[in-house]
Amino acid sequence: MKKVFLSLSVAISLFASDKLLPKKELNSVLKSSILYPRLAQDIKKGLIKVRGVKKDRFYIINIQTKRGAGNIYITADKKYTVIGRILNNKNGSTLSANFPVNKKIVNEGISFSFGKGKKDLYVVTDPECPFCRMMEQKTKNNLAKNYRVHVILFPLPFHKDARAMSCYILAGKTDEEKSQRMKETMLGDNKWKNYKPSKTELNKCYSELEKSKRAAIELQAKGTPSVYDENFNSIEWPSLVKGKK
Repeated sequence: MKKVFLSLSVAISLFASDKLLPKKELNSVLKSSILYPRLAQDIKKGLIKVRGVKKDRFYIINIQTKRGAGNIYITADKKYTVIGRILNNKNGSTLSANFPVNKKIVNEGISFSFGKGKKDLYVVTDPECPFCRMMEQKTKNNLAKNYRVHVILFPLPFHKDARAMSCYILAGKTDEEKSQRMKETMLGDNKWKNYKPSKTELNKCYSELEKSKRAAIELQAKGTPSVYDENFNSIEWPSLVKGKK
């Protein structure tokens, strides 16, 4: 079942939240899918959370696990289950749904904030991610001037030093210090290698990173960096480069 979730595609629209299916209808749709027997026990145990909407002759079912979140599609006649993306033949857009975001989970997962702008911006980032580092270099101080940036640290498992870097960043005593540590680390500073946390400090860090992970899943982050506006709509980070927005 792990391979199924790894192949799930997540898409977020820029419009108001779609109406969620009532529980009874959602259960009926799920039970029609060939995947249901492999999901049922984990759903019952609370290890998997599901929600769905009906849109353009499809049921879009959002599945959340500890590993991440993704969508499957079930046809309106309940005959077929689709894993992957459904493309509009006219414009190539992906059939997607805007599932409501739990603000409490997102806010609890914020690692630190910086900037003096009036608009909120949420950034899911990994300090070892080369694309996140590119974003840091390209946006420079533009974000701090124009936004109140809420950073959600999300060290990816295939980046071997990302978690250690994140713990070093989180060990900062203030948001300003955490922000500075992240900036320096992303620009190639290796001070994080000298940080030797105690067991208590590590446990605190891991607890905070678990909250951040839940926030990233709630936002349906597809990878790092993932950027969201004040309404949790996904936006492309290059638009934040000075002179482009």
